[in-house]
Amino acid sequence: MRGTMVCGVSDSDDGRRAVELGIELSERLGLRLVLAHVADGFYSREAVEDGVESVVMKGDRIQAERLLERLADEYGIANTAECRSAVGDRAALLGQIAAEEAADLIVVGSRSRGWRGRGLQSGLADELKTATPVPVLIAPPGGGRRRTMVAAEAAR
Repeated sequence: MRGTMVCGVSDSDDGRRAVELGIELSERLGLRLVLAHVADGFYSREAVEDGVESVVMKGDRIQAERLLERLADEYGIANTAECRSAVGDRAALLGQIAAEEAADLIVVGSRSRGWRGRGLQSGLADELKTATPVPVLIAPPGGGRRRTMVAAEAAR
């Protein structure tokens, strides 16, 4: 494979659209796909550095791992995509994952700005501007592979 793409995902329509675009781009461009989910949380720096994991932090980590497993299974990429999870500052940790994976690109979801707004809105993409030098691609909201797959299954 020629490179690596990290796809920042969440359990939302926006996050799922990022997965769909990540899959499509990785297949077209021959990139290694890494699904990454950072469970947002505020934990003391000492606890994180000392490796002391609270019950809440452990619960958040387990939920993040389960989400990645579920999405990988749902989209049929459990055997091809790698999964990474973390708990804490989402932009800093997603940037760290991208650095560790030597990512060429990070894909994140977006929200529609409504009928008056133009462009895409992604708070995570804004946060990533200062957290990593890796280019960020914002997946547009709307239909995609998942809706096509559901429609195809319903037609059978």
